[in-house]
Amino acid sequence: MKNALYAFLITISFGIANTASAQCDTTLWAHVYNSYRLYVMNPCMTVSGTVYSLIYEEDGDIHIRLTVDSAFTYMLNAANYSGEYGKLVCEPVCATTCTQPDAIASCAGFTNTVFIPSPGEHVLITGPYVTDNDHGWNELHPVSSITIMTTGVAAIPNNTPSVSVFPNPVNAQVSFKLSEKPSSPIHITILDALGRLGGQYQMLETTNLTINTRYLPSGNYYYHVDQDGKEIHQGEFVITH
Repeated sequence: MKNALYAFLITISFGIANTASAQCDTTLWAHVYNSYRLYVMNPCMTVSGTVYSLIYEEDGDIHIRLTVDSAFTYMLNAANYSGEYGKLVCEPVCATTCTQPDAIASCAGFTNTVFIPSPGEHVLITGPYVTDNDHGWNELHPVSSITIMTTGVAAIPNNTPSVSVFPNPVNAQVSFKLSEKPSSPIHITILDALGRLGGQYQMLETTNLTINTRYLPSGNYYYHVDQDGKEIHQGEFVITH
């Protein structure tokens, strides 16, 4: 009864949760690698939960392992528990550089604008609810949007946090560290030397974000850190593999 009430409150509060009225970008299906393997159970729904981890795939997608809120545990099957630590897989497509030869065509000419959350963030994620028949577990795939949820406690006004980025040069991963928890979402955009998108991320409830750079080609990269529509920090780093 408690779970049913929670799901109902989510639906009323956001007007989209667990229903086909959620807004999904159907054009994303054109960029799903081997979409035939996905069995669609709900064409569009929104789920809430806490980000457990980010897994960067060679096909350019990011596997977000989500610890779903109690109202959505019904979405997990045995393979989610045995293969994904009891987490729901949420998969933004073409969110990083694709290095898998047979998947490059699915991301060619496409830039995904979904901001990726940091582990520990409490989020709303919208996308089709599917079963990946190759692996057996349930997913939201392809993800259309991700929104960070606040804790419900009014944020204490603070100064703009300072940002540290390390190491430089970078090999397998780069870390962004805030001096304090932000009072509003922080958005981080990474671009290569030609201005092509290397990734987009967001932070609110966390102060640390570590990004896997293994699938970004070696070279110079520029980053922009924004808060409330204003740039608060920028810089560059070099990736060497």
